[in-house]
Amino acid sequence: MTLEKTLRQQLNSPERGGFHISASGWDITIAADQRDSLSCALTELSVERNAPIQEDLSAWARRVAGSVTGLIEPLRVVEVDQPLGKALLRSAAPTVRDGKAFYYELMLERTSRSVATLRRYAGDRTGAEREAVAFVLTHDAIVKLVVDIVGVN
Repeated sequence: MTLEKTLRQQLNSPERGGFHISASGWDITIAADQRDSLSCALTELSVERNAPIQEDLSAWARRVAGSVTGLIEPLRVVEVDQPLGKALLRSAAPTVRDGKAFYYELMLERTSRSVATLRRYAGDRTGAEREAVAFVLTHDAIVKLVVDIVGVN
């Protein structure tokens, strides 16, 4: 079964909370506060493979930033650290509400393995203090996000 079909099947299961699946050589972990028939209130989405992705780290980061469209704010590449094998993507323009900035942060790791971890944060405008917050995505948006990260056509 394909990554997309396996993920959709798990998202549509009646179980509450998060889950972990393996498909097409990738491990997907969804940490969710709530889940229903249409969406999830995620605290973290993680995609991992025990081998480096075929793309160069910079190319992977640029591709993901350009293709991920299901989030509230588009992502931009903030930093690529080739020696450490890590790239940081963040919301291009955070949402400001009640004096706090809300933004996504996606960390890509390409070393002997490939890892992508997405979280959403709320913080003050200086960035000195922040806290992880839940974010809601529809099942379709979650599947598209995972497919965009791993590069499945």
